[in-house]
Amino acid sequence: DHFAIVNKPAGVVVYSPRKQGHGMMTVRAALPFVLRPPKRGTLAIIRRPVSVHRLDKPTSGLLLIAKTKPAMVSLSRQFAERRVKKTYTALINGIPSETAETSISGEDASVLGVDVDPDDQDKWQLIDHSLDEKSAVTVWKPLEYVKSLKAADSTVTLVELKPKTGRYHQLRRHMAWVKDCPIIGDSTYDGGGEAMSLRGRGLFLCSNKITLEHPYYNSVEGRAEWECLLDDEKW
Repeated sequence: DHFAIVNKPAGVVVYSPRKQGHGMMTVRAALPFVLRPPKRGTLAIIRRPVSVHRLDKPTSGLLLIAKTKPAMVSLSRQFAERRVKKTYTALINGIPSETAETSISGEDASVLGVDVDPDDQDKWQLIDHSLDEKSAVTVWKPLEYVKSLKAADSTVTLVELKPKTGRYHQLRRHMAWVKDCPIIGDSTYDGGGEAMSLRGRGLFLCSNKITLEHPYYNSVEGRAEWECLLDDEKW
Protein backbone atom coordinates (compact mmCIF):
# COMPACT_ATOMS: atom_id res chain seq x y z
CA ASP A 1 0.00 0.00 0.00
CA HIS A 2 2.92 2.37 0.58
CA PHE A 3 5.63 1.53 -1.93
CA ALA A 4 6.60 -1.02 -4.56
CA ILE A 5 9.74 -2.47 -6.07
CA VAL A 6 9.53 -2.99 -9.82
CA ASN A 7 11.87 -4.76 -12.21
CA LYS A 8 12.81 -2.22 -14.87
CA PRO A 9 13.67 -3.73 -18.24
CA ALA A 10 16.77 -2.56 -20.07
CA GLY A 11 16.16 0.04 -22.77
CA VAL A 12 13.35 1.87 -20.97
CA VAL A 13 13.86 5.28 -19.32
CA VAL A 14 12.50 5.90 -15.83
CA TYR A 15 10.92 9.19 -16.85
CA SER A 16 11.48 11.68 -19.60
CA PRO A 17 11.47 15.48 -19.57
CA ARG A 18 9.20 17.01 -22.15
CA LYS A 19 10.41 17.22 -25.75
CA GLN A 20 12.83 14.29 -25.41
CA GLY A 21 10.70 12.05 -27.58
CA HIS A 22 10.07 9.07 -25.28
CA GLY A 23 6.33 9.72 -25.08
CA MET A 24 4.56 7.02 -23.08
CA MET A 25 7.54 4.63 -23.30
CA THR A 26 8.70 5.32 -19.74
CA VAL A 27 8.44 3.58 -16.39
CA ARG A 28 6.57 6.57 -15.00
CA ALA A 29 3.86 6.30 -17.66
CA ALA A 30 3.43 2.55 -17.11
CA LEU A 31 3.21 2.55 -13.30
CA PRO A 32 -0.52 3.40 -12.91
CA PHE A 33 -1.37 0.44 -15.15
CA VAL A 34 0.82 -2.20 -13.51
CA LEU A 35 0.71 -1.41 -9.77
CA ARG A 36 -2.13 -2.20 -7.40
CA PRO A 37 -3.38 1.05 -5.85
CA PRO A 38 -3.21 1.47 -2.05
CA LYS A 39 -6.25 0.35 -0.12
CA ARG A 40 -8.90 2.94 0.71
CA GLY A 41 -8.01 4.92 3.83
CA THR A 42 -4.24 4.83 3.28
CA LEU A 43 -2.76 8.20 4.28
CA ALA A 44 -1.76 10.71 1.57
CA ILE A 45 -2.00 8.53 -1.53
CA ILE A 46 -0.11 9.87 -4.56
CA ARG A 47 -2.39 9.97 -7.60
CA ARG A 48 0.42 8.75 -9.85
CA PRO A 49 3.09 6.51 -8.25
CA VAL A 50 6.58 7.98 -8.54
CA SER A 51 10.10 6.51 -8.60
CA VAL A 52 12.39 7.82 -5.88
CA HIS A 53 15.63 7.15 -7.77
CA ARG A 54 16.80 6.37 -11.29
CA LEU A 55 18.44 3.62 -13.26
CA ASP A 56 20.18 4.42 -16.53
CA LYS A 57 18.19 3.56 -19.65
CA PRO A 58 20.37 0.55 -20.58
CA THR A 59 20.49 -0.80 -16.99
CA SER A 60 17.92 -3.34 -15.86
CA GLY A 61 16.77 -4.21 -12.35
CA LEU A 62 15.11 -3.06 -9.18
CA LEU A 63 13.51 0.36 -8.89
CA LEU A 64 11.82 1.81 -5.78
CA ILE A 65 8.40 3.35 -6.29
CA ALA A 66 6.51 5.46 -3.74
CA LYS A 67 2.71 5.21 -3.59
CA THR A 68 2.16 7.75 -0.79
CA LYS A 69 3.67 11.11 0.11
CA PRO A 70 5.08 9.90 3.47
CA ALA A 71 6.72 6.96 1.69
CA MET A 72 8.22 9.29 -0.89
CA VAL A 73 9.67 11.53 1.84
CA SER A 74 11.01 8.58 3.85
CA LEU A 75 12.62 6.79 0.90
CA SER A 76 14.11 10.00 -0.47
CA ARG A 77 15.61 10.74 2.95
CA GLN A 78 17.06 7.22 3.14
CA PHE A 79 18.75 7.75 -0.22
CA ALA A 80 20.09 11.14 0.84
CA GLU A 81 21.48 9.61 4.05
CA ARG A 82 22.86 6.59 2.15
CA ARG A 83 20.81 4.11 4.16
CA VAL A 84 19.52 2.43 1.02
CA LYS A 85 22.05 -0.19 -0.06
CA LYS A 86 22.12 -1.54 -3.61
CA THR A 87 23.80 -4.52 -5.20
CA TYR A 88 24.46 -5.00 -8.90
CA THR A 89 25.83 -7.82 -11.02
CA ALA A 90 27.67 -7.21 -14.27
CA LEU A 91 29.63 -8.99 -16.96
CA ILE A 92 32.92 -7.25 -17.65
CA ASN A 93 35.44 -7.55 -20.44
CA GLY A 94 38.61 -9.22 -19.18
CA ILE A 95 40.04 -10.24 -15.81
CA PRO A 96 40.08 -7.38 -13.28
CA SER A 97 43.18 -7.06 -11.11
CA GLU A 98 42.89 -7.78 -7.39
CA THR A 99 45.60 -6.28 -5.23
CA ALA A 100 46.45 -6.69 -1.55
CA GLU A 101 46.39 -2.90 -1.13
CA THR A 102 42.73 -2.66 -2.19
CA SER A 103 41.54 -5.87 -0.51
CA ILE A 104 39.09 -5.54 2.38
CA SER A 105 37.24 -8.02 4.59
CA GLY A 106 33.50 -8.51 4.87
CA GLU A 107 33.62 -6.70 8.20
CA ASP A 108 35.47 -3.76 6.64
CA ALA A 109 32.92 -3.59 3.82
CA SER A 110 30.03 -3.65 6.28
CA VAL A 111 31.57 -0.83 8.33
CA LEU A 112 32.05 1.12 5.11
CA GLY A 113 28.28 1.07 4.67
CA VAL A 114 27.57 -1.37 1.84
CA ASP A 115 25.36 -4.45 2.02
CA VAL A 116 27.88 -7.09 3.08
CA ASP A 117 27.48 -9.47 6.03
CA PRO A 118 30.26 -8.63 8.53
CA ASP A 119 30.82 -12.38 8.96
CA ASP A 120 31.32 -12.86 5.22
CA GLN A 121 34.63 -14.68 4.76
CA ASP A 122 35.12 -13.59 1.14
CA LYS A 123 37.69 -10.98 0.29
CA TRP A 124 36.30 -7.86 -1.35
CA GLN A 125 38.03 -5.22 -3.44
CA LEU A 126 37.70 -1.48 -2.84
CA ILE A 127 37.65 1.23 -5.50
CA ASP A 128 38.00 4.70 -3.98
CA HIS A 129 38.33 6.91 -7.05
CA SER A 130 36.74 10.35 -7.30
CA LEU A 131 34.45 11.15 -10.22
CA ASP A 132 33.66 14.70 -11.29
CA GLU A 133 35.68 15.92 -8.29
CA LYS A 134 33.37 14.09 -5.87
CA SER A 135 34.07 11.06 -3.70
CA ALA A 136 33.06 7.79 -5.39
CA VAL A 137 33.41 4.41 -3.67
CA THR A 138 32.59 0.94 -4.99
CA VAL A 139 33.08 -2.44 -3.33
CA TRP A 140 33.25 -5.45 -5.63
CA LYS A 141 34.31 -9.07 -6.01
CA PRO A 142 34.52 -11.56 -8.89
CA LEU A 143 31.95 -14.35 -8.94
CA GLU A 144 32.83 -16.39 -12.01
CA TYR A 145 35.19 -16.44 -14.99
CA VAL A 146 33.98 -17.58 -18.42
CA LYS A 147 36.13 -18.16 -21.50
CA SER A 148 35.31 -15.97 -24.51
CA LEU A 149 37.26 -15.70 -27.76
CA LYS A 150 36.09 -12.10 -28.23
CA ALA A 151 36.97 -10.79 -24.76
CA ALA A 152 40.18 -9.31 -23.41
CA ASP A 153 42.34 -12.02 -21.79
CA SER A 154 39.93 -14.41 -23.58
CA THR A 155 37.75 -14.10 -20.47
CA VAL A 156 34.47 -12.55 -19.41
CA THR A 157 34.13 -12.01 -15.64
CA LEU A 158 30.90 -11.97 -13.67
CA VAL A 159 31.25 -9.48 -10.80
CA GLU A 160 29.16 -8.30 -7.89
CA LEU A 161 29.21 -4.53 -7.34
CA LYS A 162 28.12 -2.59 -4.27
CA PRO A 163 28.28 1.21 -4.60
CA LYS A 164 28.57 3.27 -1.44
CA THR A 165 28.05 6.47 -3.41
CA GLY A 166 25.84 7.12 -6.41
CA ARG A 167 27.81 9.22 -8.88
CA TYR A 168 26.88 9.54 -12.54
CA HIS A 169 27.69 6.24 -14.30
CA GLN A 170 29.80 5.31 -11.28
CA LEU A 171 29.94 1.55 -11.76
CA ARG A 172 30.47 1.83 -15.50
CA ARG A 173 33.29 4.37 -15.13
CA HIS A 174 34.97 2.59 -12.22
CA MET A 175 35.10 -0.70 -14.11
CA ALA A 176 36.30 0.92 -17.33
CA TRP A 177 38.66 3.58 -15.99
CA VAL A 178 40.04 2.07 -12.77
CA LYS A 179 39.98 -1.68 -13.52
CA ASP A 180 40.39 -1.36 -17.31
CA CYS A 181 37.58 -3.92 -17.68
CA PRO A 182 34.52 -2.15 -19.07
CA ILE A 183 31.07 -3.63 -18.66
CA ILE A 184 30.13 -5.63 -21.73
CA GLY A 185 27.89 -3.70 -24.09
CA ASP A 186 28.90 -0.29 -22.73
CA SER A 187 29.39 1.65 -25.95
CA THR A 188 30.14 4.83 -23.96
CA TYR A 189 33.10 3.55 -21.93
CA ASP A 190 34.32 0.34 -23.60
CA GLY A 191 36.96 2.22 -25.62
CA GLY A 192 35.89 0.90 -29.01
CA GLY A 193 38.30 -1.29 -30.94
CA GLU A 194 37.97 -5.02 -30.29
CA ALA A 195 35.43 -4.34 -27.52
CA MET A 196 32.93 -3.37 -30.22
CA SER A 197 32.55 -7.06 -31.06
CA LEU A 198 30.85 -7.52 -27.67
CA ARG A 199 28.23 -4.86 -28.35
CA GLY A 200 24.78 -5.45 -29.78
CA ARG A 201 23.01 -7.25 -26.94
CA GLY A 202 22.63 -4.38 -24.51
CA LEU A 203 24.47 -3.37 -21.35
CA PHE A 204 25.21 -6.32 -19.05
CA LEU A 205 24.50 -4.48 -15.81
CA CYS A 206 21.60 -5.35 -13.49
CA SER A 207 20.46 -3.99 -10.12
CA ASN A 208 19.39 -7.21 -8.41
CA LYS A 209 19.22 -6.46 -4.69
CA ILE A 210 18.18 -3.48 -2.59
CA THR A 211 18.09 -3.08 1.19
CA LEU A 212 16.03 -0.39 2.92
CA GLU A 213 13.85 0.44 5.90
CA HIS A 214 10.12 0.13 5.29
CA PRO A 215 8.87 3.72 4.91
CA TYR A 216 5.65 3.09 6.88
CA TYR A 217 6.09 0.14 9.23
CA ASN A 218 9.14 1.76 10.81
CA SER A 219 7.11 4.82 11.82
CA VAL A 220 5.31 5.01 15.17
CA GLU A 221 1.88 4.56 13.60
CA GLY A 222 3.06 1.86 11.24
CA ARG A 223 4.81 -0.12 13.97
CA ALA A 224 1.61 -0.26 16.02
CA GLU A 225 -0.31 -1.46 12.96
CA TRP A 226 2.37 -4.06 12.19
CA GLU A 227 2.08 -5.60 15.65
CA CYS A 228 -1.65 -6.13 15.08
CA LEU A 229 -1.20 -7.96 11.77
CA LEU A 230 -1.41 -11.74 11.52
CA ASP A 231 1.78 -13.55 10.55
CA ASP A 232 0.49 -14.40 7.06
CA GLU A 233 -0.38 -10.73 6.55
CA LYS A 234 3.13 -9.59 7.49
CA TRP A 235 4.94 -11.72 4.97
